[in-house]
Order: sequence, then C-alpha cells, then structure tokens
Amino acid sequence: MSNQFNRRFFLKTGILLGAGALLKNSKSDLLANTLERLSPAKATISIVKGTDYFTNTITAVEQLGGISSFVKKGDVVGLLVNSRYNKPGTFVKPDIAIATAKMCLDLGVKKIVSLENVQPGYWKQSSISKNYTSVTDEIEPASNEYIKVKIPKAVALKEAEVQKDLLDCNVFINIPIFKQHEGIKVTGCLKNLMGLTSSDTNHFFHFGNNGSDWYSDVDFLAQCIADINLVKKPTLCIADATEYITTNGPFGPGTVKRAFKITAGTDPVLIDAWGADLLGHKPEDILAIRYASKLGLGEMDLSKAIYKESGK
Repeated sequence: MSNQFNRRFFLKTGILLGAGALLKNSKSDLLANTLERLSPAKATISIVKGTDYFTNTITAVEQLGGISSFVKKGDVVGLLVNSRYNKPGTFVKPDIAIATAKMCLDLGVKKIVSLENVQPGYWKQSSISKNYTSVTDEIEPASNEYIKVKIPKAVALKEAEVQKDLLDCNVFINIPIFKQHEGIKVTGCLKNLMGLTSSDTNHFFHFGNNGSDWYSDVDFLAQCIADINLVKKPTLCIADATEYITTNGPFGPGTVKRAFKITAGTDPVLIDAWGADLLGHKPEDILAIRYASKLGLGEMDLSKAIYKESGK
C-alpha cells in the first residue's frame, strides 16, 4: 500500500469520524451509514403481521425494495406454491400466491408458470379469489416434464430429476408454509423444493439405497433436501407463517397455531432459520438448515440478519 494511498485513506477516515461525532445526536448518522455500506451485505428478513394476507404480501416485498427489485418486464416467472394439502395450517394461503402473481403481472412479465400444480379447488379457498380470476387464469400449469441434472457440489444427491420449468424460468419465487414435519421437524423454503422433483427422485430422498420406511434415515433425507437447493437458488422467498400446524405434519390434521405473519427475503436458509425459531427449535438443530448453510446456501445465524417489520 503506497504512502499516498495511506494518507488519503486516513484523511477520509478522519473526516468521516469527525462528521460522525458532529452528527452523534442527529437522526442521520453519517458515520454509521458509511460504515454499514462498507461492511459485507447482510441478509434481510421482511416480516409483516396482520390478517389482510393479500396486502401484507405486497408490503413484505415492498420492505425489500419492491417486486421490481426481483422481477423485470418480459421475465418468465416460476412460482412454487405449497398447496399440496387441505387441512388447516398445512397449505399456503391462496391470497399470498395471488398477490405475488399480480405483482409480477403488473410489471408485464412474459408468463407465470406454476412449478408444482396447485391442488383442485385451491384458489376457491380464498374469499378474494373471485375478484382475481384474471390473475389466476394467467398462471400456466406445470409441464410435468422432468430433466435429469447433475449436482456436482452435492453430498448425497449427486443427480436429480427436476421440473423442466424450473430450469426454463429466469425468476424463481419460492412460496412455502412453515409447519411441523414428522421427519425433519420443520418444513419451509428448503423442503419446498422437493415439490420440483420426480417421484423417483422423491423416493430416493426418503429411502436412499437401503431405507425401509419414509423416515428411516432422517440425516440422509435432510442432506438431500440441502443438496436439491443447489440446483437453483430462489430469486425471492415469500413464506407463510399465518396459520400452521405444530403436530402431525406435514399432512395434518394437527394442532394449529397462528402468528398471522408473512415473511420474505432472498436467503432461504435464513428464512427457514426464522421459521424454525417460530416453531420452537434452534436453527442449528434442524439438519436441513445446518447442511444447507454448510453448502454455502445461506446464513442460519438469526443475529446476523437485518429485520424489517411492520403490522400488528
């Protein structure tokens, strides 16, 4: 490092420190803001509480900079909505998926594809769906065409058959629900990607080469869940923590709790860590979260996140 650079650096630092001292009691702390910009970026968790799930979904994304921060005109958007079950607390509220699709359509995306087809009657479970048929009618069904892909960095799942639509979309929005899971304890963003795999790949997750039942090797299952997330990282995650089961998951019926919260962010590991905490677990005790963090898929330390919260 040259002497000239050193002198310039310390002069600038001194000016910043002086400015910081002068603004110590002001609402805008120049020094703090400058140091924050210079520090490594932190993952942000956006949380909105309330019972207007449509509006709160939009607000959760706005707290991250708005949908235009993630989606552009002409994009092909893939939505992965966990709609598979129909018991209370087992599926994403349709209002959340409708709001997400509307935000994308309002930007002029080329098309929206449902990466895992929603269940029959799913939209009708929303009281507002009749007002947004123009939105739901625009969501194209999954092709159900699977392509075998190699996953070089994977630990247990070296290859998988995944929906071709996932590979074709340039924006991937993951929309899971947090709930208890009999095998891996917590299901959320990471686990939701199993919905993109073929029945053969799904079977391998559960049974491997020697498994005798669905959860005979939870460690292997958790590692496969982490591994499948290497195929394609979500552009955005919008997770449902409005109403969820704490027992008998993932199918239900189970004990239902309500936090009335929607959370959003770009780090699926961090969001799942938040969901694990919501369900009463330490994130590091959830194997899929720990393994995904080890693979470099995200941050599981909640103390390192920036929180943007609103609602009552």
